[in-house]
Amino acid sequence: MKIAIDCRLWNQGGVGRYIRNLVYYLQKLDQQNQYTLFFFEKALIKADANFQVKITRAKWHTVAEQWQFCQELNQGLFDLVHFPYFSHPIFYQRPFVITVHDLTIKHMATGKATTQLWPVYWLKRAGYSLALKHAIEQSNHILVPSRFVKEDVLKQFAIPENKLSVTYEGLGIEFEKIKAKPLALGFDRFLLYVGNFYPHKNVLFMLRALFKLKTCGLALVMVGPQDYFSRKMQQEVQRLGLTETVKFCFETSESELVWLYRQAQALVLPSLFEGFGLPIVEAANYQCPLLLSDIAVFREIAPPAALFFDPRNLADLEQKLLSVKKRINVQAPASYFKQFSFARLAQQTLAVYHKQKT
Repeated sequence: MKIAIDCRLWNQGGVGRYIRNLVYYLQKLDQQNQYTLFFFEKALIKADANFQVKITRAKWHTVAEQWQFCQELNQGLFDLVHFPYFSHPIFYQRPFVITVHDLTIKHMATGKATTQLWPVYWLKRAGYSLALKHAIEQSNHILVPSRFVKEDVLKQFAIPENKLSVTYEGLGIEFEKIKAKPLALGFDRFLLYVGNFYPHKNVLFMLRALFKLKTCGLALVMVGPQDYFSRKMQQEVQRLGLTETVKFCFETSESELVWLYRQAQALVLPSLFEGFGLPIVEAANYQCPLLLSDIAVFREIAPPAALFFDPRNLADLEQKLLSVKKRINVQAPASYFKQFSFARLAQQTLAVYHKQKT
C-alpha cells in the first residue's frame, strides 16, 4: 500500500507526541508498505528505506489546508491517508483514517478558550465542527485514545461501533534511557501539574484551593506551553498572592520532566474534560502519586492507587491536597504498562491500515 501520514503537528504537544511515537514504531514494524510523511515547512525526520518525506506549506486550521494540502494529497494517489488530528481537507475524496483524540470542541464551547472576537470565534468553531463531522462520517475508520472517547463519539454521531478502534497511548520514546535533570525551584516539596492552561483544564480551580491552604506550606510547579492562557494563569497567581509558592516551567525538557515526576508529592490534574491523559501514564512510570479529577476517562486509564476528587467541589480538593503532603512512591503493576504502550498502539494502527486494503 501507498500510505501517507499527516505529520504537520509533529513538533506540537500531545498530538505531536502521538505522531512521533506512531512513526517511530511503524518504521520498526513495517518494511512492506510505502509511506509518505507530510511535514509543515521543514523535515523533522530522516527518510528511511520505505519512508519518504514531503514538505507542505499548508498549516492546519487554514484555507491552505483545504485547498493546497488537498491537491498535494491528490497528486500522491495514495491508497490510504492517516490524519492524526480532526483538522483535515474536507474535500479529500480518497480513502482515509483519522484519529479523534476527544470531542472537547463539542462539549466545551464556552468561548473562553479563544483570543478571537466573538464573530471570528463562532465562525472558526463552525469550521471546526464541519471538519469534525466530515472526519467522523466520511473516514474509513476512526482511531480513538480511550473507551470514553469511543462511547462519546457513538453518542454524538450515528455511525456503527465497528468503525472505531481504541488505541491506548503510553510512555513515549522521548523517555527511553533518559537521565533526570534537576531544576532549581526554590522549594524541595511540591505538587506538579503538566498540561496546557485552557479553561477546561480547570487550573484556576486548583489555584483557588492552594489559596485557601496558603498557610499549609503547599507549593506547585506547573509545566506547560507559554501562551495567552498561561499568561492569564500567571496573572491569577499574582492576584491570589501565590508567586512565592507557584512556579511556571515553560519549554521543559523530558530530562527535567522526569526529575519533576520523581520528586513531586503528587501529579494533580483538575480537568473537567479529557480524551486521555498522557501525563498520568508518564507519572505512573516514575511512581509518582496521582491526584486526579473524578472524570470517566481518568477512572479508565489511571492505575489502581490513584486518588480522585470532585473537580467542582473546592473543599474536596483541599482535603485531598492535604492528604498528599508527603510523597509516597506508588508502583503500578506491570500489566498496566503493557496495556498503555505506543508500540502496541502502532501494531493496532497498522492492523487498521491493512483492513482498509481493497
